[in-house]
Amino acid sequence: MKKTVQELAEFLGGTVIGNGETVVEDIRSLAEAGKNDITFAVDPYIEYLPQVHAGAVIVEKEVPCGDNTLVIVENPRLAFSKLLVLFHPRQSVTVGIHSAAIVDESAIIGAETTIMAYAVIGKNVRVGKHCIIYPSVFIGDNVIIGDETVLYPGAVIHENCVLGSRNVIRAHAVIGGEGFGFATKDGKHTRIPQIGNVEIGDDVEIGACTTIDNATLGSTKVKRGTKIDNLVHLGHNCEIGEDCFIIAQDGLAGSTIVGDHVIFAGQVATKGHISICSDTVFAGRSGITRDITKPGIYGGFPARPHMEWSRQEAYIKHLPQMAKRLKALEKKLSELENK
Repeated sequence: MKKTVQELAEFLGGTVIGNGETVVEDIRSLAEAGKNDITFAVDPYIEYLPQVHAGAVIVEKEVPCGDNTLVIVENPRLAFSKLLVLFHPRQSVTVGIHSAAIVDESAIIGAETTIMAYAVIGKNVRVGKHCIIYPSVFIGDNVIIGDETVLYPGAVIHENCVLGSRNVIRAHAVIGGEGFGFATKDGKHTRIPQIGNVEIGDDVEIGACTTIDNATLGSTKVKRGTKIDNLVHLGHNCEIGEDCFIIAQDGLAGSTIVGDHVIFAGQVATKGHISICSDTVFAGRSGITRDITKPGIYGGFPARPHMEWSRQEAYIKHLPQMAKRLKALEKKLSELENK
């Protein structure tokens, strides 16, 4: 594909500063971009622009840029993602049901949906329009899947689960596996049957090898727009609000209730049966052991307001030195008392 910088700026709703007639053939990272490539720059990389020799650079505002042409937009990262789709559209697939797929005769498959080889579709399943189901996907009985949802190879959707439209389920994710519930008597553990399901709203993405357990009763829920990274675990009866980010290796214990616009950085863990309010952010490796009722940034174990956590971490670095000083003071005090 070949487009002028001016054409791309109009596509993005941006403004050109420099040569709008430069021809762009591809989109590359800031470090790799050449004279026929477009890239983007945000802090802290803006300062390196004079060293870059790209066809054009997408930025938020006019900055020193050497000999580069700039495209000014409101959100450079979002604009870059739009160009990725423009220059590298999703590979087309062959619409229809592959002869090696196993689809129960009671299943209802929407128009223009693709089901590839060795996928298994159970009884009374309903799949919407324009879906793509890759090889070796398993969809259990009574599952409902909305329009334009994509399930990558090896994904498992257990019985009775409900998926909305435009979802992306990455390879080997497991939705609706039986929750981890046991009753213990005399040191022996007896499984408590988990008879609920999982409900996933529209525009949700679930990363590779992520597991979302079904509810004991009712539903484990992930609401509209939430994005879940690889290797995340949501326990039974968790409820995740809208437009949350849950990053790799997070683990949310059963019945954790999360509001909207919450961000969990990597390796965050929660105690079960707690509530977390909307508009909160948790630093990596936070351990959340109680209800969080005020929006803000939290960190540490147990999770506490970020400034408090940062101050305490700073003190910890000085503990060995403080211990030596304390020991010296105690020695001097003892000498004074013995005079």
